Amino acid sequence: MKTVRYLVMLSALLILMSACTKKTNLTGDNFSEIDAQLATDYSAVWGGYSFPADSLVSLDSGRKNLLVGSWQGSEARSIIRFTGLPDEESMLEYDMMFDAELSLVLAGRDKNANALTLKIYKVLRSYTLPDSLAESDCELWSNLVIPAEAAVNDTLVLDLDTQWLKTWASGADSTGLNILIALEDGAEGFAELKLASANSGSRISYKYLPEAGAEEQELVSYATNQAYSFSHPEVAIDPDSWRLSNFAPQRMYIDLNPDFELFEDQYGNVLSPEDLKRVNINKAELVLFTKKDLPNLQNTYSYFVSALLVKEKPESPIPITVENMEAISFAYSLVSSTNTASDSLVINITPIIQAYSSGKKEPQGIVIISNYERKDFGEIEFYNPNFAPAELQPYIRVKYTPPFL
Repeated sequence: MKTVRYLVMLSALLILMSACTKKTNLTGDNFSEIDAQLATDYSAVWGGYSFPADSLVSLDSGRKNLLVGSWQGSEARSIIRFTGLPDEESMLEYDMMFDAELSLVLAGRDKNANALTLKIYKVLRSYTLPDSLAESDCELWSNLVIPAEAAVNDTLVLDLDTQWLKTWASGADSTGLNILIALEDGAEGFAELKLASANSGSRISYKYLPEAGAEEQELVSYATNQAYSFSHPEVAIDPDSWRLSNFAPQRMYIDLNPDFELFEDQYGNVLSPEDLKRVNINKAELVLFTKKDLPNLQNTYSYFVSALLVKEKPESPIPITVENMEAISFAYSLVSSTNTASDSLVINITPIIQAYSSGKKEPQGIVIISNYERKDFGEIEFYNPNFAPAELQPYIRVKYTPPFL
């Protein structure tokens, strides 16, 4: 009997709780009539500057494409390895071998869209990345011209001398045929090549007759190992330009000081320090306006960034080291993005504002980092609040729910 009575009481309590829920208040709590409110703060951004990266992410992590080129002092060279080619002895047994080709798929290119000449080398020693190569380390096979009219997803084809291909193993890395791809000396421009998979991307192919009178066959081998090196010039601190650069890695420090007197209760009263600590930050965003005339903006389609807390505020414009940055764990990924057609970048800073409002962290500023440093030749710049017109001033907007009790 007691068990039945407890079940009845529990059911009644659940019904009462459901009746107290305001169906339009999905971001508030279930026991109040408080709606989420919006605070727009145009004075939150006090200043900032661009600075060079002190610690670079590995080229292999989050790699998009293979980079080849020289662009405003930065240089990239790619290497692709083929492990599915027969040895010379096997190829010599063919009655005939013809139509040998190296095929590369274009994933992007510089905005100038001039014709580019790529140098194709056979690497003559055990090799991983194309760094510090001497002439004796490579044999120039041929040049591959990317026409000015070449577009994304076009396949670039280089005819190979069958004799070169037959002797690929002579003096080469025993693990496979390594091919180095570099821009011709003194040229300016770049290309992005699609990464190969088991049945697409960079490949070597040829046709052959196994023996006289036999049916024509084709061998296709896709690259099994792909990498690139990336060098870039030193970059100076720039307090006037708010820039994120991938090819000459730059990050941004933003002196962020939210005005918490904009946070009010449901009656329009400014929240007390005690109530502010209990505010629920539903979503907080930093809005930066893009300078559309930046030449390198169109070198890629989209930009992905992350926001990090700064532990100690810099007294003057200096590079922020990774030791002085802190990522706050959150329920979901805080990567924000924009494309080159957009006028602004909206950065999710929800846990940062929550840390500030709760008093767990003092505002020391934040760092914005591109997720694709050295992964492409793109660069995005934003309006500095010291020089921007009123309609292009950076600001933050915060959706929050005041505490009920």
